[in-house]
Formats: sequence, C-alpha cells, structure tokens
Amino acid sequence: MGIEAHRRKISNEKQAAIIRAAQEIFLTHGYTRAGMADIARDADVSTATLYKHFSSKEELFAAVVKDVARETVDYESLISQGDTARDILYKVARGYLSTQFDNHANALMRIVIAEVPGAPKLASEMYDLLSTRRHEKLRAVIDEMVRNKLLKPHDTEFGVRIGSGALKELFVWPALFDASYTLPPDTDEKIHRCIDAYLALFGVEENS
Repeated sequence: MGIEAHRRKISNEKQAAIIRAAQEIFLTHGYTRAGMADIARDADVSTATLYKHFSSKEELFAAVVKDVARETVDYESLISQGDTARDILYKVARGYLSTQFDNHANALMRIVIAEVPGAPKLASEMYDLLSTRRHEKLRAVIDEMVRNKLLKPHDTEFGVRIGSGALKELFVWPALFDASYTLPPDTDEKIHRCIDAYLALFGVEENS
C-alpha cells in the first residue's frame, strides 16, 4: 500500500506540473502554436508521460480550463452571518471578477474564441465549465438570499443573468477585446452601481 500510495502521489504531482506548464504555454502561444513536446519539456516529464496523462492537446486544454474552474470562488462560503444583501452581492461580484482576472479566465476565453472555427468542442467545454457551472453556483446564492428574505421572491434564473450580464458588460467584454485591460480604479464604484440597480428590482426595503 505504501508503494502504491507513493506512485499515486508522484503521478498526481506530474499531472499537476503538466497542467501548470500547459497553462503557461497556452497563455503565451495560444492553442494552435502550443506544442505538446514543449509542454512536456517545461513540466520536466517525457512526452510519453504527458500522453499517458492526456491523450491529446484538446484534452489537456480542457484540463487547464477545469483547473481554473476549480479555483472559481465558492460563493456560498463568502457569506457571513449578519451580512446585508449589499454585502453579499458585493462579495459575489468581487469573487466573479477574481476568477476572470486573477485566474486567467479572460485570457483562456480569448484563446477559445480564436480557436472556435477549428476546434468548436473547446468552446463547448469552456462554456460548460466557466459559464453554466458558475451560473448554478450564483443562482444557489441568490436562492438562499430569497429564502432568508434578503431579496424579494423572483425568477432567480433571470436575476442571475441580469447581475452577471452587468459585470460582463462593464468588465469582461472589454478584457476579451484588449489583452492589456485591467480592472479600472473605479471598479468598486461600478460594482455598487450594479448592486443599486439589482436591489432596486429585487431588494427588500430594509436591505436596499
């Protein structure tokens, strides 16, 4: 058992090294120009070892996206007892933007957009990991706020789309078309203006 555990540990460490190296090369060179041999070299593994873990470049890119998705904020863990609706929505918005800007989600999305014509499956996988699953997590928070009477009962599916859509319009779309774009100095001000609009629609009087 000790030997098997050691082997699994080494295998997991190699896989993690491959994913780290792959992310760096994908971000630097894009998907098409990223070479599996280069990734193996930077991960300090053989090409055979790389293919043992990932059978294709597409599978490896999906693993990189999954790794970013795993780092996506657990929004429910941000909530503290006594938080107002504004407190929660602010934390959620900041967590959302952290995934996009700190975890390289914007850069990976730019790569996927560029590769859609030749590799449409990449876009489908990334949408599922970084959009659909995150949407579900966000909706769980909004549903909980409704149950706790911090928000009015409403179509939370639609509500999440309104809230996340505002963040995308203000911060994500500019970053997709400009690789040098960073969060502006007035980010907090813009977030609170989005919250004002959300609470005007769905807030209960004492929390708006």
